[in-house]
Amino acid sequence: MFGLSLLLWWVASPAWFSSQAVAGQTTDVQFRFVDQQSGEGIPFVYVFVEELKRSATTDKEGLVVFDQVPEGTYTLSIQRIGYFDIVERITVQPAPSTQSFLFVLQSETLDGEEVTIQESQEGLSSFSSQSRLLDNIRGEDLRQSIGATLAEVLSNRAGFQLQSMGGATARPVIRGLTGERVSIMKNGLSMGDVSGQSGDHAVSESMFGTEQVDLLRGPYALLYSGGNVHGLIQVNQSGAPGNTVTEFRGQSTLYSQTGAPGASAQVQVDVPLGKRLSGRIGTDLHRFDDMNAPKETILNTQSDQWVQSAGVRYAHPWAIVTLSGSWYQHNYGIPPDPVAGHPSGVSIEMTKPTFEWSVEKNLPQSRFKQIRARGSWIDYKHQEIEASGAIGTEFIRQSFQQRIDAPFTIEQSTSTWNGHIGAQTQWSSMSVFGASMIPSDQWHTALFGVIEKETSKWTTSLGIRWDHGRSTPVRTDLTSDIGVIDSKTHQALSGALTVTVPMGERVTASLTGGRTARLPTLNELFSEGPHLASYTYEVGNPAASVETAWIGDLDARFEFSSFTFTASAYGSMYDTYLVSQNTGERSTRFANLFVYQVSDQPARIVGFDLESEWQFSRQWSAVSQASWVRGEFESTEGSWENLPLMAPFKTQHTVQWRKGPWSASSTLIYKGAQNNTGPFETPTQGYVRLDARTEYRWLPSGSERLWIFSLRGKNITNTTYRDHLSLIKEVFPAPGFELRGQIQFFF
Repeated sequence: MFGLSLLLWWVASPAWFSSQAVAGQTTDVQFRFVDQQSGEGIPFVYVFVEELKRSATTDKEGLVVFDQVPEGTYTLSIQRIGYFDIVERITVQPAPSTQSFLFVLQSETLDGEEVTIQESQEGLSSFSSQSRLLDNIRGEDLRQSIGATLAEVLSNRAGFQLQSMGGATARPVIRGLTGERVSIMKNGLSMGDVSGQSGDHAVSESMFGTEQVDLLRGPYALLYSGGNVHGLIQVNQSGAPGNTVTEFRGQSTLYSQTGAPGASAQVQVDVPLGKRLSGRIGTDLHRFDDMNAPKETILNTQSDQWVQSAGVRYAHPWAIVTLSGSWYQHNYGIPPDPVAGHPSGVSIEMTKPTFEWSVEKNLPQSRFKQIRARGSWIDYKHQEIEASGAIGTEFIRQSFQQRIDAPFTIEQSTSTWNGHIGAQTQWSSMSVFGASMIPSDQWHTALFGVIEKETSKWTTSLGIRWDHGRSTPVRTDLTSDIGVIDSKTHQALSGALTVTVPMGERVTASLTGGRTARLPTLNELFSEGPHLASYTYEVGNPAASVETAWIGDLDARFEFSSFTFTASAYGSMYDTYLVSQNTGERSTRFANLFVYQVSDQPARIVGFDLESEWQFSRQWSAVSQASWVRGEFESTEGSWENLPLMAPFKTQHTVQWRKGPWSASSTLIYKGAQNNTGPFETPTQGYVRLDARTEYRWLPSGSERLWIFSLRGKNITNTTYRDHLSLIKEVFPAPGFELRGQIQFFF
């Protein structure tokens, strides 16, 4: 991998040696945001540069500076409370050393255009709001979800739902897929935990401090994984500042709630440490008791979480370097299951120290804008503790990973090609004590690339990814009840092509087709033993092959002045689908546990998503969505049976109101009954749930401190229901009414 990194570095910078003299030709770009009515600067404007993955907020004068920006065209995501969210594009020239742009924003409370953009020194290119991403969540949406799990944040999107086993274990479900089929990346790297292996394992990250969540599909998902073309989650969360800090800045959040009584507090502070050096420290602490259902308490669902982080950013003319470290600790409960022999449930104690680094080198004289290298070391451990205090199962996973990538642009006389190439490698070592899984190591290497060409008639994106993995037990040539356990090598090639065609001024259609391939995990290969927290006896398959599928996705988007509508139909045909299914047999060693065995069989998944947005007045808007999915697999007898844990039909409708510092919303959620159940799975009835939220934003005149007060209610009618994707639905219903008060402070 080291040699490959050197090769990429050399290819990306053919003028590297000569560039030493001109490395300073990168540009400092200054943005100023002023109110159209008053002409005064607007503080706390959030600016995110998509291509650089860097963000910053304006000071009291409405100014923000991004340092060392190479020439090129960039997408800006701009958000400010009291103003409409906008996405604009700018072009940065190679000279002069500083460029300035003026943005004139208009308040939501006024009629007319939302934004006027002027340039104070240099010429400005045309603007476009198109993005290569499927979707992203940032600014307001993230801020309103502080403290919630990642799955809860995503569940408001069409095609996204959540699977849970209590309050702490929510995991995203995308178009009927979850677990290892939904990769969750942090800054382009793996989370390093085992959350994808079982429903009782929590995602080991706090949402506090997250700058943006990208939802990727099609070719661009192949930049991070080969088996997640239908949906991949990329979390942008840095332990170091995204820009050079010139003044003391920070944010804090405090909230308390009923439902699961408790409180949470978070603080993040950016500190100037010198002309080129900036630091960031943060802490996140929460403690919640057992969750309450309408007529009972959901036992053993308490959650205690503590996160400490610190990092520095050094902006040298040659390169930008960041170093950060964090300590994540999460203790939570898994509800009891008397049938499985755990009347008191299981407690989980999880720790994850992490060290991360990144180097970003601008390339002013290269066809590549920049080259970026990053890596991490993670030491993950969690223990599953029984009521007696004995450790039932212990997971230990250490991982070291590194990634190098480079975006590029090829200019031609009639067209422009944009692309992205890179490589990554990961070593991980995993041990599971209390079960019969042999400690194993795994090397995973990947090469990837995406190229996109845009013309006046269509846009074409092509992505290719090659994965190679070698899984090695520490002891080989062993024979167990599941077969011969020895070293396994797998290779996989994935590809996807998307063609987007404008069909008139208001309609855009896109077609995606491709081949996905996912390497089997250590757990799918070598596990053989009890997993007490999930109340299963898990058996792997050493002969498991690469999971492969043909995928297709047809999208249509209709845009009018105040109304947009998007429709998507998709399908996947799996040649091999790795599914751990209930065999209906009980373990001979643990009679209270059903045996779940991994098998690879043909499968198919089809579905559709619908989503609309309507701004029917300056103050009022409405968002509606609907999703349906159906999955089947071919049994060993040759018949087709329902895949387990397929989400039922869901529709959701939200009405929002904004005026001045006030905002409010109400959301009605309907989920239909699910009778298309898999083997040994119980049907569930449909339900209706009502949520609501209100907020007040206060910025004292002449103050640099912004206060936000909010109140949120979930399941306001205290409806009793059982969600089909809940892994404890047969024992406990879903949580009842919850009221949450929150104060956020930006300084």
